[in-house]
Amino acid sequence: MQGVQPELFGLFELSDEGTVLYSRCAAARSTERLSENVGRNFFDDVAPFENTDEFRRHLNRFIQSDFPSESFDFTCQINNQNIPAKVMLVRIIERSSDARAKTTIVDIRKI
Repeated sequence: MQGVQPELFGLFELSDEGTVLYSRCAAARSTERLSENVGRNFFDDVAPFENTDEFRRHLNRFIQSDFPSESFDFTCQINNQNIPAKVMLVRIIERSSDARAKTTIVDIRKI
């Protein structure tokens, strides 16, 4: 689709606050493009859609649940266009020493 920012679609690792820890966008062709989103807030700086609040509610509900994964269809609203997407959320818990770090893998694919 013309006008749609391809950076939206791909694989993202997010902290519970929405900070991008890793990204691999569908249109990325180099490692430079892979790291440009790292450290930025997914909702404020990366996701170009107008209904990020709705997406954030989905993510927050998942973070607060005990489910290891979840998938759902989501309509991304970008520049007055409705772009259907399939979203998969996967919980990652890393244990190192006595600390536990929780992150979420977000896979967004255009359908």
